[in-house]
Amino acid sequence: MTMKRMIIAVLGMMVVCVSGCARSLPLHEELNQAVKKSLDATGFNYSAKSRVTNLTMPKQDANAAPGAGDKGLQYLRTGVDIVRAFSVNIDGAIDMKAKKSEVLYDLRYNKDNVEVSIKLPLLVDYSTQTIYAGNSILTTILDVVSPQGPETRGKLIKIDMNELLKEGALKSPDLEKWIGVNRFSAKNLDVFSNIFKAEILKAVTKLNDSCFIDQPLTEQDKKTGVERRIRINLGHNDSVAVVLDILDSVAQALLQEGAISNKEYDAFHKLTDKKVLDEFSKKITLGMTHDVGVAQSGYVGYVMTQLTVADKEGKYQVGIENVSLFDNYNAPQFSITPEAGRIVDFKDVLASIPAAKAKDKIAPQPDEEAPDPDDDSCAPEEPAQSQSGPESAM
Repeated sequence: MTMKRMIIAVLGMMVVCVSGCARSLPLHEELNQAVKKSLDATGFNYSAKSRVTNLTMPKQDANAAPGAGDKGLQYLRTGVDIVRAFSVNIDGAIDMKAKKSEVLYDLRYNKDNVEVSIKLPLLVDYSTQTIYAGNSILTTILDVVSPQGPETRGKLIKIDMNELLKEGALKSPDLEKWIGVNRFSAKNLDVFSNIFKAEILKAVTKLNDSCFIDQPLTEQDKKTGVERRIRINLGHNDSVAVVLDILDSVAQALLQEGAISNKEYDAFHKLTDKKVLDEFSKKITLGMTHDVGVAQSGYVGYVMTQLTVADKEGKYQVGIENVSLFDNYNAPQFSITPEAGRIVDFKDVLASIPAAKAKDKIAPQPDEEAPDPDDDSCAPEEPAQSQSGPESAM
C-alpha cells in the first residue's frame, strides 16, 4: 500500500470513529449540547404551528330532563367546535447582532369548507425602538375607522415608541410605564434573551435521564439532515416541576436585572404562587412529550410538543400540539423590509381619525328611506265618487 493510500485510509477511519463517538453520546448529553449550541447562535429563522388536538367534556345524559342549563351547554359545545377548527401559525426571525426581530402571526379557521386566514406581520427594531406593522388586520381596522386617512395598503405602518409616548398617546401612567420605550430597548432585548437562554438550558439539564428515549428517524428527518430524534416523556410531576421552576426562575431573574418592578413581580408571583398551583395541580393530570430533532450541524432542527391536560376523573380533556422548526442559524433572513420605503407614519393615521369622526357628525342622517318613485303604494288615494253622481242618475 502506498503512503498516499495509507493516509487516506487512516483519515477515513478517523472520520468513522469521530462520527461513531458523536452518535454514541448519551441522549441527555447530546440534547444539552444541541440546545446550548442553538441558544448561543446570534440569530435564526423559525416557524411554529399550534392547534388543539383534543377537547372533550362530559356528554349530556340523553334521558336527562331539559333544564335551564341546556342552552348554555349548547353554546359551550358550539364554542368547542369552533376552537377545534382554529390553528395558530407563526413565522419569524431573530437577529441579536442587528437587534431586531420579526414575526408573522397567521390565525386560521378551517371547518366545513370554510377557510379564513388573518395575518399580522410585525417587525421590531430595538436599536431605534421602532415597530413596523404590515397591512393586514391592522390596516383593515384603520381603514374602517378612518377611510379618509392615508393610504396604508401595501405599506408598513411605522410606530416610533419614543414619539408615541412623548405625545401622550398612552394616557394611563401605569400602561405607559409598562409599554415604555425601555421595553423595546436593545439592552432589554439582551436581558430577556440571556435570561430565557439560561433558564431553558437549566431546565433541560435538570431533567431526569430516564425521561429520554431514542427514536427512529423518519423519511422527513433524513431529507432535512436530522441525524438523531430524541423523545422526552414528562409525566405529571416532572411537567409541573418544569413549568413552575421556569416561571419562578424567569420572574426572579427579571426582577434582579431591573427588567420588571417589585410591583410587577408581586403580581406575577401571585399568579404563579406555588401553594395555589400545587393545589390546582392535584386536581388535574398534566403530561408533555417532546420530540427533538438534532441536525447534522449539531443545532436543534425541530421540536414537536404534545401537551395533555385532564381532570382526575378524565371527564374533561385538552390536547394541544405545537410543531416548531428552526433554520438559518447565525444567518437569519427577514421578509419585512422597511428600507424599501413604502411606509406610512402611525401619527398620520391617528390624526385622520378625529377628522373622520367630525365629518360623520356633520353629515345629515336621513330619518327615513326615500320612497321608490316606481312604487305607487304610497300614492294619494283618489277621492271616492258620490252615489249621486252621473252614473247613479242614469
